[in-house]
Amino acid sequence: MSKARHARARRSTRRVARTLSIAGLGAGITAAGAASAFAADYTVKSGDTLSEIAQANGADWHELARINNLKDPNLILIGQTLTLDGVKKAAADQAPRVVKKSEAQQPRKAETKKKSEHKSRTSRSEDRPKASSGKANLSGAWAKVANCESSGNPRAVNGAGYYGLFQFDLRTWRSVGGSGNPTNASAAEQLMRAKKLYAQRGASPWPVCGRFLR
Repeated sequence: MSKARHARARRSTRRVARTLSIAGLGAGITAAGAASAFAADYTVKSGDTLSEIAQANGADWHELARINNLKDPNLILIGQTLTLDGVKKAAADQAPRVVKKSEAQQPRKAETKKKSEHKSRTSRSEDRPKASSGKANLSGAWAKVANCESSGNPRAVNGAGYYGLFQFDLRTWRSVGGSGNPTNASAAEQLMRAKKLYAQRGASPWPVCGRFLR
């Protein structure tokens, strides 16, 4: 009898020890899993955005930015450590739209088209001078010619049939692309056409005042 009791007691001890061992192993696995599931920090990798990090961790990106003192939620650095501890749950529709760097550097199509149209308007041909207030930016030799021919008056009329700053006759005016009467053209256009005439014929159209151009 004493031997049988002693054997049963030994088997019981082994069963208890085995039970405690398995229980301890399960507790260790559970603890390891919990530590992995509730990581308190996240290290930023290439291509990460704050909204994606928050969504992957079931967090609110506003709270994530606040807890980590991020002044600009769109600017996070590779290798930066973000604290996830204490971040609230995020709503699916609260994630911000993060503009990628490549997108930010691309000009918008509308802006590009607008700049192109502006360039087209400002690139006028020589025969279509920009309208002005009637004052020409005369300087140097051309100012002297204008003062000599018309006292610098773009509306000057000579009874012999000469008009404007440089005293064009109508035929000569039209030969350099002018239309109508020179006195109706801006001072800037009169100067431009005078330069065009000079390129064709030199100073000869102004027998006296042309001396300033030689």
